[in-house]
Amino acid sequence: MRIGLFSDTYLPDVNGVVSSVELLRKKLSEDGHEVYVICTHPGLIKVEKEGNIIRLPGIEFKKLYGYAIASPVHYFLIDDIEKLNLDIIHVHTEFGVGIFAQMCADKLHIPLVRTYHTTYEDYTHYVNFLGLDSIDKAAKKIIANLSKMFGNNCMRLISPSAKTKEMLLRYGIKTPIEIIPTGTELALFNNDNTSLERKFAILQECGIKDDEKLMLYVGRIAQEKSLDLVIRSFKKVKAKGLKVKLAVIGGGPDLENLEKMAKDEGVDDLIYFGNKRPFTEVPDYYHSADAFISASTTETQGMTYVEAMSSGLVIFARRDECLEELLFEDETGFYFDDEDELVSKIEKFLTLDKETYLKMSARSKEITKVYDADLFAEKILKLYEEAISEYHRYYLITKTKLKDDHVVLELENSYHQSEKLIVSLDDFYENGLRKNDKIKISLFDSLKDKEEEVIAYKAALNKLALKDHTIKQMYDYLTKKFEDLSIEKINKIIDRLIERGLLDDAKYANSHIEGFEAKLLSNRHMINMLRKDGVSPDIIKETVLEDDDKEFKKASKLALKYQGSIHNKSFKMKKQMILKKLMNEGYTYDIAMKAIDTLDFSNDIISESEVIRKEAKKAKSRYGRTLNGTDLRNRVYHTLASKGFSSENIYAILSEMEWDDE
Repeated sequence: MRIGLFSDTYLPDVNGVVSSVELLRKKLSEDGHEVYVICTHPGLIKVEKEGNIIRLPGIEFKKLYGYAIASPVHYFLIDDIEKLNLDIIHVHTEFGVGIFAQMCADKLHIPLVRTYHTTYEDYTHYVNFLGLDSIDKAAKKIIANLSKMFGNNCMRLISPSAKTKEMLLRYGIKTPIEIIPTGTELALFNNDNTSLERKFAILQECGIKDDEKLMLYVGRIAQEKSLDLVIRSFKKVKAKGLKVKLAVIGGGPDLENLEKMAKDEGVDDLIYFGNKRPFTEVPDYYHSADAFISASTTETQGMTYVEAMSSGLVIFARRDECLEELLFEDETGFYFDDEDELVSKIEKFLTLDKETYLKMSARSKEITKVYDADLFAEKILKLYEEAISEYHRYYLITKTKLKDDHVVLELENSYHQSEKLIVSLDDFYENGLRKNDKIKISLFDSLKDKEEEVIAYKAALNKLALKDHTIKQMYDYLTKKFEDLSIEKINKIIDRLIERGLLDDAKYANSHIEGFEAKLLSNRHMINMLRKDGVSPDIIKETVLEDDDKEFKKASKLALKYQGSIHNKSFKMKKQMILKKLMNEGYTYDIAMKAIDTLDFSNDIISESEVIRKEAKKAKSRYGRTLNGTDLRNRVYHTLASKGFSSENIYAILSEMEWDDE
């Protein structure tokens, strides 16, 4: 495999990123892979090439990292990178060379993976000169947005620890994140590699007497490492007369300040500042020390802890998530949160007997075996293979069509097969989808999984455009129409419609009450209608107010309407029919009778004889075809009686009529 490792920092710089890049280069090369390192050097024009190392011109930025940061614009070099025929690009920085790597990956169609080495949100003090909260918050927000942009624009994102992964997920990164702790060549930190003479020389260099212990810090000297806390603690160590000294090995922007601080605090005789040392010499310092200390809480992984523990040192550290699988209290070291606790733990350490110390040392070595360099390279190589395989199963966006509430994508895969995909506006903009972009198969699968949800949401909007619906009605509609859609997704659609104010049962109830009132429906009928539509009892109670006077007025109007619609019935039956109709509509007996009492039946009473006469003739004509004489007369009588007319009035009318038996 032909691999390009892109980093703003590389040898001879000494830091965690360099260690990771160099270890990876070495191990992958040993396995027979062709590995190129594209990095920087402090220069403005010339590109330096030495074997498989290509150094781009950059500006030395001592305050932040102490190494050169290159301009991302190197168009003239893209052709040179193309000639390397890289199978994959592995980026170890977000800026400078990192942006150039992204340009190469995009233009040359090479899969790209990233390792997120640095928690930039812990470094905002470098731009927040005034120490203002507003600037700090703004800087952290910018970092989150940039990290999200970079993180989503790669095939895989490597996190050195669970702590860093949680942070990246908090940023909203969708790219698959793999936790792969940076490895180390454990054999380099074997105590037997350092001679007794070399150890003695280092102890002499650090000013250690026979009865004193040496605590060691290795790393960059910068504000975020919180070495000021350690220095202040040593003032209390000195006051207690504890037999221990500190060696600080490393360089950085805060070195002079800390040297001055040690002098001002009167502990410069207890603290030795050794500045930078070549990486090959660092194990010797570990092997000469008794314990390792760091007060930093900004580590993504803390490789110096791993190196120290591989060397058999007991470690002192502030509580931090990245140490949860390394530092076990009283087993591999000691935690502290402030100066007093650190001094207390140092006192405890100095009282350890030899057997306990050796037991802790052995436990430290045992724990760090999982950080073996070969295992690290093996995991990275497997991730490369997955990324390359997935990259060549991409989809190219050939066309985008924006709708009111969704976007239709026309896609073509690497086998030139066409596909259409409907995505939500949120997903479209959040994933930065554009015409002629390539999307990873994992993103395609994710969007495909959401497609039916988008279609269902669109159908719900169309439904609501025609008329209002309750939550229950919409739920029933979606579950029936989209049988394969999970309950979770349907609930998500419902929640979104509620959030947008498109589903509102209270609003639905209030708007329908007006229509119900216009139709003269009773309160009971309105309650049943709303209940059937799925409106909750609480909303119904707030919407349908008990008002007997209003009920009476509606019943009276409805009774008058019924009175005019009932024909050819007796006065008595007409009243009974109106009563029945009102009660069927949900009005109480008392309200219905009160409404009927308001009706004027005088015309019905006056015209009743004429109605009987008319109905009698109709009955006689109807039944006269098959009956005659008394049988016909009796049938007409019963027909009129069934309509509620009184016997007296029926006999009066029948006596007026002519019958065959007379």
